[in-house]
Amino acid sequence: MASTTRRIFLKTSFAAAALCAAPGEALEAPTWLSNRDEQNVGSPDAAAMRKLASEMTGDVITKMSPEYESARLVFNRAFDQHPAVIARCADASDIPRVLDFAQTHNLPLAVRGGGHSRAGFGVCEGGVVLDLSGMRRVDVNAEKRVARVQAGALVQNVEEATGKFGLATPSGGCPNVGIAGFTLGGGEGKLMSMYGAACDNIVSAQVVLLDGKQVQASAESNPDLFWAIRGGGGNFGVVTEFEYRLHPVGKVLNGALTYGPGQVGDVLQGFSKFCASVPDEMVPLGELLPADGGPRFVNHLIYFGDAGKGNDLLKPLRSPIKPESDSLKVMSYLESQMEGFRPPPFAHFQTNLFLPELHDAVIKAIETAIHDAPAQFRVLIVPFTGAITRVGVADTAFALRQPGFEVDMLGTWSDPAQKPAVVNWVRALRDSLKPFAKGVYVNQVSEASEELVRAAYGTNLDRLRTIKKKYDPNNVLHVNQNIRPM
Repeated sequence: MASTTRRIFLKTSFAAAALCAAPGEALEAPTWLSNRDEQNVGSPDAAAMRKLASEMTGDVITKMSPEYESARLVFNRAFDQHPAVIARCADASDIPRVLDFAQTHNLPLAVRGGGHSRAGFGVCEGGVVLDLSGMRRVDVNAEKRVARVQAGALVQNVEEATGKFGLATPSGGCPNVGIAGFTLGGGEGKLMSMYGAACDNIVSAQVVLLDGKQVQASAESNPDLFWAIRGGGGNFGVVTEFEYRLHPVGKVLNGALTYGPGQVGDVLQGFSKFCASVPDEMVPLGELLPADGGPRFVNHLIYFGDAGKGNDLLKPLRSPIKPESDSLKVMSYLESQMEGFRPPPFAHFQTNLFLPELHDAVIKAIETAIHDAPAQFRVLIVPFTGAITRVGVADTAFALRQPGFEVDMLGTWSDPAQKPAVVNWVRALRDSLKPFAKGVYVNQVSEASEELVRAAYGTNLDRLRTIKKKYDPNNVLHVNQNIRPM
């Protein structure tokens, strides 16, 4: 029986979910944790919006604009919200005007980079969307091994620009994801076991504060802000540009081993043991997907080094349990990134937990859940090994620093009537794993709550709240995984 690969799954289930996601059947918008009185939200008149448009280099999109319907949509079509204004900035000079407009009219403010937030944070009901998607410039200094990247750039933009020089910075496996939100939340990726998270590779950032002032955040300039934006999300200002450290990358052994149904428990045991023994250059990524005959496990792999040595390391994954398919081959790192996860927009619900171990009880809970899963689901298992675990918990706001596994649980629906059951299944699997968990990754959750924020930041939360009070005391930037001011 032919296996259902990730690519086939995306072309069928995810595409169908996107086409069938209906407005009005969205998830409830998260409860924004704000100090502001949003019962008295202002409503800007036409004159105010014309004034904003006259002051900006970029575009102001209102409900009367022909592009409004497409401009307001975000990747997760479970969220169907209607902002009053979408301000598409052309450059950093537009941002202070948009910040002032939102605060003057007491409007909720959402900041959008790539629009890929699982929780729909790139849009807000009745408010202002500060849209950075027009700011995608990437400048590479190959000699110094740094890149300056505007905050509207996508992973693909960064990879293509740096790949010309055989260089890269840790970024996501999804080429169409925005680099800014990815980085600000921490940033997991294929290079993290060798070079750390995306946030570990920020040299500096340009940030527009709530008063419109633009500052640099680095180890030397505003170091408290620099610490906070490396994992603390968009809670402190609007980042307009990042300077990333780059690393040499060459040929890689890249592909996947797909295992047949009925082997999930044994394969997960082998996956756990394999992850505990691999060098930093070997990066496995586990994925459980629905397929004919039952759920299958796909082990996506990339090895940075000699293909012969990489294949030797993979012997435990090819025997005694033999994969149904084996697509590993040599290619450039850039090619491997361009082959990444590219689903079209679709309605979904996702959450995650960080687990120090994939022990028997964890594997049993996952194995039990997937055999009672909705028609379209995914469980993604991201091992934390190597460099990302060698950074101290307090060195950046991003607190997931111990060896272990970040486990994402996702369900999607093709019929709105299926939504409650899908959401309940995802939450039930999460709850069954909670007793073993030691954290949460903020970039991969479709909900927002104080409990989630505490789980994500742990001992770093009080320091983050103090910094939030300094830079955003009125919690204007609250359409996010919100860190409330101390």
